[in-house]
Amino acid sequence: MPEPRPLSRRRFSTILALSFFVYGIVLMLSFYFFTHWLIDKKEREKFRSEVTLEAANKERFLNLYLDDLSRSLLAIAHNPYFVGYVANPRTHNAAEFLFLTIMLEHNDYMQLRYLGPDGQERLRFDRDRPEGYPYKAAKLQDKSGRYYFRESAKLPEGAIHTSKIDYNIEHGRVVRPIVPVFRLSTPIYFHGKFQGVLTINTFAKKIIQLFGSSPVFQTTIFDRDGYIVYAGGKFYDRDFRPLKVTELLPLPADRLPRKAGDEYLRADRRLYVKAMPMGTRLLYVAYTLRPGTALTLERADYQAAGFMLLLMILLALPLSWLLTRPTERMFELVARQRQELEEFAHTLETRVREKTLENARKDRLLIHQARLAELGEMIGNIAHQWRHPLTRLSLILQNIKALGRTGRLDDKRLESMLSGAKEQIFFMSETIDTFRNFYKPATDTEDFTVRKAYEKVLEIVGYDLRHKNIVVDYREEAPVELHGMQNQFAQIFLNLILNARDALTERHVSDPRIRIDVRREEEMIRIRVCDNAGGIPPEHLEKIFEPYFSTKAEQGTGIGLYMVKTIIEEKFGGSVTVENKKEGAVFTLFLPYDH
Repeated sequence: MPEPRPLSRRRFSTILALSFFVYGIVLMLSFYFFTHWLIDKKEREKFRSEVTLEAANKERFLNLYLDDLSRSLLAIAHNPYFVGYVANPRTHNAAEFLFLTIMLEHNDYMQLRYLGPDGQERLRFDRDRPEGYPYKAAKLQDKSGRYYFRESAKLPEGAIHTSKIDYNIEHGRVVRPIVPVFRLSTPIYFHGKFQGVLTINTFAKKIIQLFGSSPVFQTTIFDRDGYIVYAGGKFYDRDFRPLKVTELLPLPADRLPRKAGDEYLRADRRLYVKAMPMGTRLLYVAYTLRPGTALTLERADYQAAGFMLLLMILLALPLSWLLTRPTERMFELVARQRQELEEFAHTLETRVREKTLENARKDRLLIHQARLAELGEMIGNIAHQWRHPLTRLSLILQNIKALGRTGRLDDKRLESMLSGAKEQIFFMSETIDTFRNFYKPATDTEDFTVRKAYEKVLEIVGYDLRHKNIVVDYREEAPVELHGMQNQFAQIFLNLILNARDALTERHVSDPRIRIDVRREEEMIRIRVCDNAGGIPPEHLEKIFEPYFSTKAEQGTGIGLYMVKTIIEEKFGGSVTVENKKEGAVFTLFLPYDH
């Protein structure tokens, strides 16, 4: 492969200057697209919060308006003058005065009328326009066919019927120009007998103005079937001037609200639709953002910022040439060091290989030292186990010799003493087998109990612990079973117990104790190994499981606790922690519980 052509200083400066310029262009484009996305995101979020708040406020005002109408309607129904008129129609003067007074008090009332049980108007006052003077209707009409009469007549006493927003119909025809009307009705009973319906007709324009008064949102009102009642300042009639809301707004037909509280939000299209309770009816309202209204910063503001950024980029072109001058000296320095780096790169691989081999030799040496230390520990434990049997054998041989000299060694006594000697020799042989089996590498996994692994360790170091007056307290609530290599798990117990033994012996604890708690907790097994040796120095806690780290100076290899951590994590899928308690160190093993 041909070597790359060396980069000249002038070429380097040119490339660096162009890089600054290209970077500026990329930055400008990124800023433009990011601001475009950010504007849209912020406007969607702002629309969502503003429109829901707007709808909630309008719904609250609508409920207050309906509550006021309902109280007025019931107050008229229970007024003594009106009740007297219902009982005796000849006393109509007082009822007429009452109706006139009510109409004068409420400028938004279009009509106030009482319909008899047959639907025929009995008493009626009208107003031609909002704030106009009310007058008594000269010609009464039959309203028995109107839906609000039929539905109100079915209600119990005190109930209120609310109509939809429709148009004033006189003598079976819609009055022109269109006058939107909203009605509240209640049935009238006297001594438990139905006597007719009391109705208030209001100018619905007040309700529509309530919803259309927002300077931010345009309001569209439509009925349950999706026909528009009011939109863009105009009223629509589904019979003479039908217009579907789906034709005017991007609202899918299957997403029309059906029950109170139903909502439809398309923040990306700036559309919000909600079905609001209006007494016994629902009011269907759609909100859209008014044209030219911005909920966040204007796009022109961001475009101006983008223009300023472009201007700065263009001005940065000559500036980039000036900035590249100091880099020329850096370029010369880099060029001089390039050759040195190439030479170093040729020798680096060899150095790494040599260092790796050196570290591997050190690792093997340390592992070998750990095995020798383990072997020494094993020999020391065997010596402890053999000390008493050897003493007993020595005494038996001395007694045989003494009895032989005195002539008191008969066959029966000789047989008894030889039998005792055989027992001691058999015990020593069993000790060798026990140690050999414990330290023999295991290859097969098996099911075993934690107590069995502990007892296996106690066979190895139990005599030494008793000799040093160290009490080991093993506790478990119920047998706990594991699956794996029993010798490996026993090695964990052996390392932890020997570490505790060494700490207790070194610090001359007067009442040395080691406690082992085994407990099963839901999805895990927890094993704690504690001692009362005073704990581990705090500065050593974080390093205690690192390989080759030891607190025993020249006596330790630093492999024991590292092996504990490795076995518990890699062979049994658990973890181990260490902490200092009041009396001493606490090692906690966490093992997964296999159901």
